[in-house]
Amino acid sequence: MQFYIYLFLFPIMFAYDCQDICNITLSITENTLVEKLTWNLLDLLSNRTSLYEYLQFSLSKPSNEFELNSTILKYRLLELDREKICQNISINDECSLQLEIFTQTSIIIIFKMIIIDENDWKPFFSQEYIHLNIQENRAINYRIQLPIAYDYDSMKYNIDHYEFLNNTDEIERIFQIEEFHGELRLKLIKKLDCESKNNYQLYIIAIDKGGFKSNILHVNITVGDLNEYQPRFTQRIYHTSIPENFLTINSSLSPILQIIAIDDDCYDKTILYTILNNDMPNDIFPFEIDKYTGSIRVKHKLDYETISTYRFRVKASNLDHITSSIVPIVIDILDRNDNQPSIQINILNEYKPMENNDEDVIININEHIHPGQVIGTILIRDIDSAMINYRLSLKILSCFPLTVSCPIDLDSEIENNTFSSTTYIIRTSRQLNSEQGDETFIIILEASDYGNPSLSSQRRLIVHVNDENDCVPKFTQSNYQFRLSHLSPVDFLIGQVHANDDDHSPNYRLIQYKLLEDNNQDIIRIDENNGYLFIAKQSLLETTFNLTVLAIDRHNHSLYDQANVQIILFDTTKCTAMFRQTIYIFNTTEHQTTPYEIGQVNVDDCGLSSIPISYHLMHDNSLSLFPFILDSHSGTIKVISELDREIQSSYKFYIHLFNSTSQTEVHINILDQNDHYPIFDDIHEQYIYISTHQYYHQTNKRFIAHVHATDPDDDINGLVNYYFTHKEHYDYFHIYSNGSIILYNLFDIHLPITLEMYARDQGYPEALRSKDTVIIYVCDIFKQNECPSNKLRRNFYLGSIIIMICVVLFLLIIILCIIWNLF
Repeated sequence: MQFYIYLFLFPIMFAYDCQDICNITLSITENTLVEKLTWNLLDLLSNRTSLYEYLQFSLSKPSNEFELNSTILKYRLLELDREKICQNISINDECSLQLEIFTQTSIIIIFKMIIIDENDWKPFFSQEYIHLNIQENRAINYRIQLPIAYDYDSMKYNIDHYEFLNNTDEIERIFQIEEFHGELRLKLIKKLDCESKNNYQLYIIAIDKGGFKSNILHVNITVGDLNEYQPRFTQRIYHTSIPENFLTINSSLSPILQIIAIDDDCYDKTILYTILNNDMPNDIFPFEIDKYTGSIRVKHKLDYETISTYRFRVKASNLDHITSSIVPIVIDILDRNDNQPSIQINILNEYKPMENNDEDVIININEHIHPGQVIGTILIRDIDSAMINYRLSLKILSCFPLTVSCPIDLDSEIENNTFSSTTYIIRTSRQLNSEQGDETFIIILEASDYGNPSLSSQRRLIVHVNDENDCVPKFTQSNYQFRLSHLSPVDFLIGQVHANDDDHSPNYRLIQYKLLEDNNQDIIRIDENNGYLFIAKQSLLETTFNLTVLAIDRHNHSLYDQANVQIILFDTTKCTAMFRQTIYIFNTTEHQTTPYEIGQVNVDDCGLSSIPISYHLMHDNSLSLFPFILDSHSGTIKVISELDREIQSSYKFYIHLFNSTSQTEVHINILDQNDHYPIFDDIHEQYIYISTHQYYHQTNKRFIAHVHATDPDDDINGLVNYYFTHKEHYDYFHIYSNGSIILYNLFDIHLPITLEMYARDQGYPEALRSKDTVIIYVCDIFKQNECPSNKLRRNFYLGSIIIMICVVLFLLIIILCIIWNLF
């Protein structure tokens, strides 16, 4: 017979009638107090056998859970914990402790304590954090296994279900927890999109049947990316501008352009940049790109004049190079003023030499070329852009020798259609004369641009003035007289006639002497090379020969001079002293230091040194101070006071021989020296009003004014040229040798402009500059109030008004004082 015994409310005992084996089963709720887990075996067996009172008990073997003391069976552990006691059993197995107890009789007691479970364990996940990688675009209902939660309680109180702790609408639409055959799985109910969201955090808990909740299972879901998007540039085209001297003012590491591409994929965002350039080899292509950052840098020197715009493409691709995009790049190179203007000189063929070198330009011109004659052009080019160099100019920097004025002038009369070039005309500036020192000129031309900073270049121009055979031979005297004995033998030297040729070239100074035909050539002969006269045939008679001698230019027989020669054959016994020449001509320059000798007259004393010679000077007594004296014994003429050609340019007087009827005429010419400065004739200040608008003029040139200066010096010493004091005025104005001032360049001119001019002669050996200058104010006719003259006039008017007010007040005070004294 079986029966149940309930102890301490929860324990339940099952007892059966027993003969040899007596089974005692107790059901005890876990966590019952240990103090209550004590049983008296006699009480347990009292209704099972009649001999229970006489039984003695002992354990069949030692027990860790129980101890037996006489009839008292006691639970010896500190607590009754089903999960500890039965930790190795399945959740469906019964948890119990069994004990065999022997008696002195043959009865064996089987004591079994069934431990009834309580919900005293919470569910738990063995790992709290897991990471899942789910590829985007997985099919709906795709499942991935999750770790399950554990609960040591029995099936009655074990895990009931799982749920999301953060169950938002988003998670609910995408994920679902699924339990299947003891497994926990995560189910996709919607496809994942990495580009929309690439990470999810799921918090999962387990809840047992008793309502206990487990710890949180943190599920970190990374959405795996598919390379479905190609890189996308932030701009359709990249365009920038950099100066051509970028490497000079910046480091080679400095970026000039930042290329940015974006990849809409989640994780494959590493983009590699590559320059695509099919037009130029990479070793000379001036740009490079950082393949990771997209920064474009300059690696080679840039030159606007070579390439002003670079067009190429940049490719952006992913690491796998599956997808890529291309964007165009435009880089404009900004010009900088880094090129000097070039000077190209074109000379007309008739003025070119047979040979020329590359460095110097040589011009050959004849001395009698007309002033203002065009001999060539000069083209100034600058390969820098017109935005940088909006204007070019050319000037004569120097002209050697400095003692004479420059033989050429530059005239910008040719208009160009572009700003990058300017053409000047080379003209002769004055009358040239090789006999006056015009031989070889070394001219330095300087071309300048108007960039920032301004650059310039120079070119040397060599002008050779060719001497022309233009000078007529001139005898030193127009009349010669020679006296000799009528007994002079054949080949006796009578004397010499001499002519000079002032041509500069020695070849053109060669003279041939001839006697006029049928002119006593049988008696007198002449050496054609040196002009010596000889006796060709002895006469033996006292007579006089009158000859005409020609001095002929050997290269141009049309150039010649003639002189009269009188040869007197005398009887030495009847001879009287006579002057050798009827006219003596002497030349001297003005302003020499006195006294000095100017020349000497000669007398033919018939070879008789015993004849006394005495000279006497005769001149016009109207001269208050005669500047010459004569040595009565030697015939030497001296200058004793300063000569001035501008006061008197020549002198004429006579010299007599004492006790003789012979006399000679003396001419003294005063040669000019450049001793006078040019002097302006007109007023020294003018105001000119012009319009710079093309509407009012049919040409770009404007006549401004005319200036004139005089120089009383002779020849080139008195020839005047005009110049601007400030060289920058040549960029807009031109002043001609006749004093005309022309405005030829209207581009970027700002009026008013103050022109200051000076005059300089062409004196030799040193040119003189005027002491005074002429000032011309060039003003805009539409802005007369900006002209200095109007400002001065306004100041004058204002000063006059103030003075008048002061005078009126003074008179008023005097009147008031008079009235006060009277009354």
